[in-house]
Amino acid sequence: MRAAAELIAVRLAFVVGAAVALLWAPHRPAFGHLFLGVFAQWDAGWFLRVAQHGYDIPQTAAFFPLYPLCVRALAFVLRSHLAAGFAISLASAAAAAWLLYRLSRSRDAALLLALYPIGYVFTSVYSDGLFLLLALAAFEAAVRGRSLAAGVLGGLAVATRLIGLALLPALIVLLWRRGRLGLAPLLLLPAALGSYMVYLHEHFGDAFAFAHAENGYWLRHTPALGPLAGLWDAVHSGEQGLAQLVLHLPTSGRYGKPEQFAIWNLTNLALLVAAVWLTWVAWRRLGAAYGLYSAATLVIALSSPAAVVPLTSLPRFLLADFPLFVVLAPYRRVLVPVFAAVGAVAAVAFSRGVWVA
Repeated sequence: MRAAAELIAVRLAFVVGAAVALLWAPHRPAFGHLFLGVFAQWDAGWFLRVAQHGYDIPQTAAFFPLYPLCVRALAFVLRSHLAAGFAISLASAAAAAWLLYRLSRSRDAALLLALYPIGYVFTSVYSDGLFLLLALAAFEAAVRGRSLAAGVLGGLAVATRLIGLALLPALIVLLWRRGRLGLAPLLLLPAALGSYMVYLHEHFGDAFAFAHAENGYWLRHTPALGPLAGLWDAVHSGEQGLAQLVLHLPTSGRYGKPEQFAIWNLTNLALLVAAVWLTWVAWRRLGAAYGLYSAATLVIALSSPAAVVPLTSLPRFLLADFPLFVVLAPYRRVLVPVFAAVGAVAAVAFSRGVWVA
């Protein structure tokens, strides 16, 4: 349980630090709560809306149902949806760190997870902590040959985030030797998505409302060539971003919006290249199942590029890619101070409503 305790301590330290920064240079915290609301920015408001009012408008369909349902249930006890979301995210992330240690036998991997610069979502009303817990639990169940548990947990992961489908090829590899009966429970993963689509069809008259919401409101599209088109968009935007920065150096001492987009595109492209390399390393060092999960995570992320910044939110998508933390563990001495420093800047910026991720 030491890994879980370390994650809780690290993430609460970031909450306190960001709260102090808000007091030092006054800025109104989200939802008027300095501690619980310090990271309740951006998508947190949408998750709270779904938890409180259900899927009242088509835009909310982009947020899968399991996490807001859990928030709604716990809010009956805590009498606060904000507190419920905070508690579920942090407890789930702590349990995920413990499971990551059990799978990898590496405390360094769990520590890197705790310090990951986008880890502020573990103390916000975001579904990342719950998803990571369910993904790791499904993976561990499959490693132990418990096919039914792997299928149920994998289905719950898909009900939390669409990227849960990345578990399917890895679970098939892990359970292949158990034959058809062992693989049958894995049908629960696509069934979870199908159930949500049936609900959306009945509720909005649109089974693909989750994809249409991403397209219409967050400017994400699903190109005909899928991840290949997303990869091209990422590389092309990165090349254009480099040209933008080189050819249009700031004259006033600061960059404008086009240059900010250029920096994001270059940074995300660098992260994608690193993630592809680490996926290959994970495949070789940890096995095909781990490599397939990492690869499928990247494929899904590339399958719905956004306008202007195609790889937007890639740093947060990589938070779900737990094999990467395992293969990065040997570089702990270098990465711990880097993660901590970048994470501190990202946490303060995010607490002030700056889009980071």
